[in-house]
Amino acid sequence: MKEDSPSAENMRGNSLVRDLPWLKPLLQTEFYRSCECKSSKQCNFYCRDCMGSPFCENCNNDPHKHEGHGSLQVYKSSSRPGIRIRGIKNLMDVSDIQPYLCNSFKLVYIHRKRKQEHESRINGRKGDKCEACGYELQCSTSKFCSIECKVNGVKDVEEETSTEEVHATATTRPTCQPLAQADPNSFRKRKRKGIPQRSPFL
Repeated sequence: MKEDSPSAENMRGNSLVRDLPWLKPLLQTEFYRSCECKSSKQCNFYCRDCMGSPFCENCNNDPHKHEGHGSLQVYKSSSRPGIRIRGIKNLMDVSDIQPYLCNSFKLVYIHRKRKQEHESRINGRKGDKCEACGYELQCSTSKFCSIECKVNGVKDVEEETSTEEVHATATTRPTCQPLAQADPNSFRKRKRKGIPQRSPFL
């Protein structure tokens, strides 16, 4: 697994991961390596139905492998894998993820910046920062620098909301009042319903 890829524990309970079962395997996939079919082309496709290993263009065009499946094509920009916005916007909301230009097309990165790149920019000029990792963003309307950071950011918000709800429930829960104790000097078995009053004289 990649060093910067989120662990299964970090993504547990995340609504994005629950609603999009292919998202977690995508984040844990390493692209642009040799394909299992031994072709000269690198793996830059991912199947949302199979959710297995990445594959090359030849495998994607093979009618016996992924015909009729939902495949995502992955592009390399600045040595990082990304997906074109037009290819993923109908699958998940990426409007709050920093877009980048790659050959005149806008894409979003799959993984967060590598550790070395992240540390070189996180302490740079003051500006808009990724809500998950603190990396500097170029677009003021963006909240995250990658799909991975959005998944982690949504998880953090859900955990914080859940904690606040539990705390609110605990503080507003009515406390039980102890029952009034009977007078130990009284022979009555039950408490009086009211204050006794003397009958008026005629």
